[in-house]
Amino acid sequence: MPFYDIATRAQALTLKALGVTNQEIERQTGIKARTVNYIYDRATRRGFDPNAEHPTILDIHVQDAPRSGRPLKQGEKKEEALSEVRQDH
Repeated sequence: MPFYDIATRAQALTLKALGVTNQEIERQTGIKARTVNYIYDRATRRGFDPNAEHPTILDIHVQDAPRSGRPLKQGEKKEEALSEVRQDH
């Protein structure tokens, strides 16, 4: 899925919840229909209720999922460098 900022995803989700067609959402936001459906499905799995009296879109509904992977070594390397500089003084 290409990257779209949170505001654009929220806009697409709002339009979809209001019943706007995927073609119109793509025209307005540039997000392909398949991706609009993915954003909508993910938001509903995260608690978005389009049938609520006052549907509210929260950040959690449209933000990126956490990425797995090894944490960066940057913090370790920084501490090593600082400790060496402190010792050399």
